[in-house]
Amino acid sequence: MNLEEKVLSEEIFFKGHVIEVAKETVELPNGEQSTREIVHHHGAVGIFAVTDEDKIVLVNQWRAPIRKTSLEIPAGKIDGEDHDLMETAIRELNEETRYTPKKITKIYGFHSAVGFADEYLTLYHATGLVSVETELPQDADEFLNLMELTFDEVQDKIKSGEITDVKTILAVAYWEIQRLKGELHG
Repeated sequence: MNLEEKVLSEEIFFKGHVIEVAKETVELPNGEQSTREIVHHHGAVGIFAVTDEDKIVLVNQWRAPIRKTSLEIPAGKIDGEDHDLMETAIRELNEETRYTPKKITKIYGFHSAVGFADEYLTLYHATGLVSVETELPQDADEFLNLMELTFDEVQDKIKSGEITDVKTILAVAYWEIQRLKGELHG
């Protein structure tokens, strides 16, 4: 059976700086009609940054949707002028942590919440971290606390529910796989 839904119409309810909210009328595979509420997002990058001491670099920041702070890997949205996602990741790492990597590689990309949003996030692995020579300005509305945790410490925070952010959990899962394969310290 072909599962594709055909979009018959789309109405934009909100267009903001980060997201756009739409209501679509779709034709289902059986010919019936239904509606879909969708959050459109420009996309983002996340950076799994590990220090020479084998600690993951995390930022703690207030997240309004969950009404509390969230401990996460550094990340940021793709701006309209961003064409090189690796450069975007390096920029975000500078802005949020004041580090720059000697080496950065793409790990993989993923959709963060396919049930209602089209956000696609590309995850990078940054190593050989050094302090930046030129600090890029942080977003005016962004307040961050920097933390560096060992593998065991970050695992404990995931198990206790202190870390619930999906991009961070995926980065830590990648870290665990690489450790099991013997490709990273630990």
